[in-house]
Formats: sequence, C-alpha cells, structure tokens
Amino acid sequence: MYARVILSLKNKEVDKVFDYIVPQEYCPICVGVRVIVPFGKGNKNTEGYIVDIAEQTEVPPQKVKSIIKVLDDGKPIFTKQSIALAQWMQKKYFCTLSQCLQTMMPAGIKTKIQWQIVLKKEVEKDMFISSTEKMLIDYLKQKQNIAFVEDVIEELGKNAQNAIQSLKEKEIIVLRQNMKQKNYEKEVILYTLSDDDVIITETWEKAKYKTNMLGQKKVMEYLSDGKQATADDMKQKLLLTDSPIKTLLKKGVLKQIRKIEKRQVTKYTVSHTQAFVPTEEQQKALCALTHILEQKQKKPVLLHGITGSGKTEIYMQMIEKVIQKGQQAIVLVPEISLTPQMVERFLSRFGEKVSVTHSRLNYGERYDQWKKARDKEISIIIGPRSALFMPFENLGIIIIDEEHESSYRSDITPKYDARDVAEQMSHMTGCLLLMGSATPDLVTYHKAVKGEYTLLKLKNRTKGSHLPHVTITDMRQELEQGNRSVFSRQLLEAMKQNIQQKRQTILFLNRRGHSTFVSCRQCGHVMKCDQCDIAYTYHYSEQELVCHYCGKRIQNPSVCPVCGSKYIKYFGTGTQKIEQEIKKIFPEASVLRMDLDTTMSKNSHQKILEQFRQGKVDILIGTQMIAKGHDFPNVTLVGILAADLSLHMASYRASEITFQLITQAAGRAGRDELAGEVFIQTYSPEHYSIVLAAKQYYETFYEQEIQIRQMMEYPPFSNIFTVLLFGKNEKEVKESAIYLADIMLYYNRKGLFQILGPAPAILSKFRQEYRWRILIKCTQEELLRDFVLYCCQKWSAHKKWDVLLNLTMNPVNVV
Repeated sequence: MYARVILSLKNKEVDKVFDYIVPQEYCPICVGVRVIVPFGKGNKNTEGYIVDIAEQTEVPPQKVKSIIKVLDDGKPIFTKQSIALAQWMQKKYFCTLSQCLQTMMPAGIKTKIQWQIVLKKEVEKDMFISSTEKMLIDYLKQKQNIAFVEDVIEELGKNAQNAIQSLKEKEIIVLRQNMKQKNYEKEVILYTLSDDDVIITETWEKAKYKTNMLGQKKVMEYLSDGKQATADDMKQKLLLTDSPIKTLLKKGVLKQIRKIEKRQVTKYTVSHTQAFVPTEEQQKALCALTHILEQKQKKPVLLHGITGSGKTEIYMQMIEKVIQKGQQAIVLVPEISLTPQMVERFLSRFGEKVSVTHSRLNYGERYDQWKKARDKEISIIIGPRSALFMPFENLGIIIIDEEHESSYRSDITPKYDARDVAEQMSHMTGCLLLMGSATPDLVTYHKAVKGEYTLLKLKNRTKGSHLPHVTITDMRQELEQGNRSVFSRQLLEAMKQNIQQKRQTILFLNRRGHSTFVSCRQCGHVMKCDQCDIAYTYHYSEQELVCHYCGKRIQNPSVCPVCGSKYIKYFGTGTQKIEQEIKKIFPEASVLRMDLDTTMSKNSHQKILEQFRQGKVDILIGTQMIAKGHDFPNVTLVGILAADLSLHMASYRASEITFQLITQAAGRAGRDELAGEVFIQTYSPEHYSIVLAAKQYYETFYEQEIQIRQMMEYPPFSNIFTVLLFGKNEKEVKESAIYLADIMLYYNRKGLFQILGPAPAILSKFRQEYRWRILIKCTQEELLRDFVLYCCQKWSAHKKWDVLLNLTMNPVNVV
C-alpha cells in the first residue's frame, strides 16, 4: 500500500504529491492523517499529509521511501472533502496545497523538526581548530554535549555556521534531527475509591471514631458510589487541605485516574430562553429560508436587514431547524468583540451545543474546540473566518454575519475570502449559506440583484423601535464660528443632557492612539518609522511612538532628533486624545475606551462590553469594533466624530466603506423603546455616501455607486489583480517591476487587459523592504489569473534580482 503525501513545505517546487510505502505496522491507514516522512537526499524528517491511498505507484521501487511515523494516533485531521476544498483554494488563491491544508489545521499542532549538534569525540592534540570552533566545543560541553543548532547560532553568532560544518567534516560532531510535537491536551488527575474493599472498610471504621481522621471520613463519604473528583474540587467543597487526600492515597484507600479533559471556553452563565415570536416580516423570511433548506441545490441567500431588524433571531431559528435534522452550524462573526454577545444569545437558546473559537484563546483551548467538533460533542461553532474549517461531518448551514466586513478576507497566504470559501463549501456539501448585513458588500448585493443569490429583506426594526434621528454637522461652519474643538456644540449639549438623564453615549472615531503624527515646530521634521517611512502615531498612556503598520515602538522624544529643539508638537486626533478631552469636559461621567490598545488581553472585549451593558459606564469611546452588531438598549446617543476619515482612503471602495461605517455606527442608537439620536461630524457634508448613510438609504446608495463602478470598470464589472514586488534594494525592486510590466505589455498584444503601472506602492516601504506594484484589470477572472501567472513565470525564468512577488485578486485595499 502506498500513501500519496503532500509535504508541509512552503516551496512551490515541491508542491506536489510524493508516494511513500505504508509499513505494515501502520496498516490500514486512511486519507487525512499526518505523518513524518524522509525527504530529499539527506532523508530529512518532514511532516506531511496523506491526500490519497494507492495500491500501486509509478515511481521505481528502489526510489520509494517508507513512512517513518504516523501522528495523532492515526486519526485523520482532514476529511476527503476538506482536501478537495484545499485543492480548490490552491488554484484560486495562488498558493501551495500545503499552505491551504495548514490553514485548516487546529492551531499550533504542526510538528517542529529541529537539528541538534552532538559532540562525538574530543579534539586530537595535533588537530587545528579555529577560535570559533573551540567556542562551539566549549558551549556543547556546558550543555551536556548536545544543543540545538538555532540556540548555538543565537549564542555564538552566524560565524558558528562555518564552525559547525568544519567540525562535522572533522567528525568531532554529528548532526541529528529532533522532532518536537507539542501536546495541547489537558490532563487532569481524578481521585476515586480503590478496589481494595478490606483497607477501605478498616479505614472507614477507624475514621468513624477518631476526630483526627474527620477529613479522611469526609473524602471517603464524598467519593462513595463510584464518584470521581479532583483534589481541588474536594478541597473547595469539603473545606480541606491536601493532607487527608495524600494520606488516603498512601494507605491505598484512594487511587488516581488520569484523564484527558477538553477545556470549556464558553463560561457565560445565562438562563434558557425560547424563540421569539417572529414579526410578519421575519416570518416571511423564515418561510422562504425553510423552503430553500429543503432543496438539494441551494443558492446562497443574502438577508438584507436594517440595523435592529432581528437578523440574529432568524439565524437562531434556522439553526434550530438544522440541529433537529442532526446537522451542524457554523456562525462567522467579523470581530472578536462581537463574539461574547453572540455566544451569550446562542447559549441561552442552545446550551452546551455551542462553542466558540478565536485568536484570543490559547492553542490548547482552540485545539479542544476543534476536537469537540470532530467528536460530535458540539453542534454550533461561533468565531471569525478560521471557524469555517471546523471538522463538522454533516454541515447544515453556514451563517456569515455582517458579511460586508473586510476581516473576512485573509491578508496572509492563502489570501482567501471566507465568503467565497463558504460558497464553495455550500456547493460541495449541499448546506445553506446565509449571509446577513444592513450594508451588504456591493459585489454581494449585485449578485443578489442579478439572481445569482436569493435576496430577502427586513425593512423594519423589531420591538417597535424606530431609526434614530440623524444630524449632519458641517465642521467647516463650526470652525468659522470659532469652535476649534473636535466636538460640535450640538453634540456636546446632547451629551450633557444624556448624562443628566442617566442614558448612555457612544463616540466613534476610527483612529486609535493620541496624535496621528509628531513634528518639530523648529525645523518641521516629522517622526517616521525607519522601517516603513510612515509617520509614527503618539500613544499617550505608554508615552511611546508606534508604527501602526509594522508595530515598531520608540520612546517619545523630548527633543527633535534632527535639530535638538524642545518645541515638539502633536498633531491630529485619536481615541486616546478623545478620551482625555471627554474626561476634562465631563469629569463627573464614567468613560471607557475600546480599541486595539485596550483589548489586547484575554477577555478584555467581554469585560468592557459587560461594564457598558450593566450601565456602569456613561460614555464608550472606540474605533470600528464598537460600530458593529452590538445591542445596548440604553444607548440613545451616537457621535461619529470624523465621518470622512475613510472617504479619502486609497481604495475604489472608499465611498462604500464610509457608508457602511456610518450606517453601522448610527445603528447602535435607539434600539429599544428609547428614541435615538446621531450626530455625524464631517468636512464633506454634501458627499452622497454620508447623506445617504444618514438616511440609511442603502438601495439609493447602491444605485449611485454601482454606476460609478461600471463607468470606472471596477468590481463587480471587472477584476483587479495586484502584483506587489518587494525587496531590500530599492533600485532592484524598481528595475524588476519595470521588467515585469514590459513582459505584460508584450503579451497583451490583443489588448484584453488594462495594465496600470508599475509605480511605487502607496505604502512604498514596509519593514525595511521597498515596494512597487502593478495593477491589471480584466472582466474574465480565469483569463486574468492565467495571464498574470504566465507573465510572472516568464519574469522568474530571467530573474536576476533579489525581489519577491505577492499576488492578490480583487484586494480590499491597494497599499
């Protein structure tokens, strides 16, 4: 028997199947299993994944190697369906099959294979060794004659590489591979009564009459009837120390049982709720969805409902129908901040059938949720785009909430779009794909209008509430009338009244930090990141300058590094400065800030939102993470402080993103019986995206924006392919970009493609690498993909520069 294996290597040259003999001890073996195999001339231990099983191979027998080890006790981590999905992703997203499969794996389980150096013998007296070689030998002796190569190089520097090779040739050291497979399973020790009835009876009789054995008696009573418990449980419930437990274990009265326990990450204590009686509008949507659910071939469904229209209730009632059929559900949310609220609602309806996964959980917690899905212990998983790859065997529905969000697009390889992948999964499994939003992505809505998707609408809010009253404030007029504050006078007055009435306010500014750039008033020097050539953002609480692209941090300078002047000025406004200003204006108010800086720690989103929900906070200030999906009944005022920030982005989607952010932020106000009010502060009050967002006129916005897209040949009427070239040498990057563009122009003789560039990327330097880009437009996606790949192959064949390529189809932003 032969296993057809994909190696866990990034190199595209080895992105193909290799045949290996399956040793008898591992037969039978199945598709989807992880293995360790020898690869290359040195037979290096390499992790791989079995994607097929064959009885024969075309490889000559003398060249076929055997599998070294089977991992995970032979249990598959991929199904045949997930392998087929990975093959589809490989073709669509210009990456290796291995990269796609690793995206689907539970986080952190990849085997780490490291080289070790072993000191074999002492140096002979007449043998010459260099000073670096002597340092290496001394280091190995300090480490009991064995050390990892990476530790040696870190300790002794890069020169140690030559010393390693030299000592290996002199046979003083040998190199060997060491496999490290992290075990993320949580083992607990349980105590129970032993099988020795005699010693149990003797101890019990003594304990009944001796006061100094009262603790032992309590333990024995507690563990009667075959009960099992941990030491911590017994100490807490019986108010004991370790002593009686250890004594009973030593006597043989107790025995230990080691057990693998799956971590519980849904720690919300909520009471059970029943499904709400749907409104007439919701009932129509539910009837249509139920009919689609029964069909074998299902078109994706777009549920377009205004903010507060009850989309989540429809999600839950459809999931209930799926679970009744013995199937499972995946619910995608765009932000970790939305997860606690969504999970709480789902837990109250479905109890322990629900679990959650996201990046703030540790590897062990995420691994356990993956295993729960595989072992059919849960039926519903809630999480970001990675939750799409949970190993459910009988998937009935995929729900993508706030489907318009850019976070559903991965910005690392493979650069997949969760909506496209979910649609492919729907085709492969026959499950229902339901996407919901108050402000759908224009491409998604266009497909619905054309009939590629089924379009359902919710035009009214539930609970009898109405859309908030919206005021657009022209900040140019505020400035002309002498108001230099970031807050309009109307907004400040409304906030004052809100505080007096014990109601809550949300202030939205999609820019974190304190000041957007720091400059010297003497010479004009702007503090910039030396790795990205982008202005630092000042963070007041840490007294640091932070690059929001690469993350580099430096201490806030007290003098100008160029001229030495002490006159340093902080320009622009971020959420930190807003927080400072609000606390000065309203010292009596309780204020919280929610942005990336305040939500770095585990469960921080939940803690901030819970304080706000409980009414302990008057004013919540935040970035876009507070503008989506949250439902706070006591919020009656929303202030959008710089509505046109996103309007000037370097993106053809700038107007769409602006409309979405304003609509979503405004939708947080007046979601219950209390009326809501929204103030939109802008320097572009006449722009159609702002005017229409204030009225929540999505269809009107769509009609206007889609005409511009068609005229400019932007998606959905054309596809845009971005080729990004980057490297350390600025001249080489430029020359290689010009060369690639020339190749494209040469092969575009029929004029099927519109080629723009080459030009420096908007972010022209990032992490000390220079960047140029070429944009190519074409109406046919496959033709465009093939053309770009062909040209890039021609470019690679004549490559004489140390320059790399990054390929993206229809990027969200062109940076």
